[in-house]
Amino acid sequence: MDNSFTIDDFLGGKIKLRQPVDGYRATSDAVLLAASAFPKKNQTVLDAGTGTGAVGLCLLARCPDIFVTGIEIQPEMAALANANISLNGLYDKMRIATADIRTKRINSIETGAFDWVVTNPPFILEDQVSPDPVRDIAHRESKCPLPEWINGCLRYVTARGYFAIINRADRLPEILSLLYGKLGDIKIIPVWTKEGEAAKRVIVIGRKGVRSPAVLTAGVTLMNAAGERTAEAEAIMREGQALLF
Repeated sequence: MDNSFTIDDFLGGKIKLRQPVDGYRATSDAVLLAASAFPKKNQTVLDAGTGTGAVGLCLLARCPDIFVTGIEIQPEMAALANANISLNGLYDKMRIATADIRTKRINSIETGAFDWVVTNPPFILEDQVSPDPVRDIAHRESKCPLPEWINGCLRYVTARGYFAIINRADRLPEILSLLYGKLGDIKIIPVWTKEGEAAKRVIVIGRKGVRSPAVLTAGVTLMNAAGERTAEAEAIMREGQALLF
């Protein structure tokens, strides 16, 4: 038995992920991002920076009639995502491309071809280096700053398609500035880790080619003041319920 990996349950066991014990591991951010998207039947989704494949797999658990493509720059992580696709029997619904999201043309992936592009980009500050090189690339914003990442993602969104990103709440002004004039119908979803505390995460969803105004939603609180998971978070994290829609 390989003790360097674990098999972890997501969405109450609906999805299983093989993950390294000491390397990059998917977190609640992946589940929340998957819960924020609302693709329709037969629509296509691009997961930029797919990592272990957690976002796409969690999305497929709720929306089984869609098709997901994951882009991952690290071959080791791309191989792990492919293994997780097979582990969940979803090889006919999800595929992985090993590529840099900034590449202007990726083989077999057309720009402007996806109904949804979702992403959980690296967001740790540049000087916080992890000793694990795979985890470092997955978590730390280093060679690909946020503007380049977002611009790379937007190239793949079809007309009137959607873009969704989860990031640190303190990056919200920068994210909105990068989306200004490119997307409309923007929904801002604060994520409070604990009731009464400042939001640490934010999800931003926008639509290409529309002019509808932005909306600041009620957001989601993961734990109450006593440190217990809220009923809303339980429905999302264990039952796979959609975040807003």
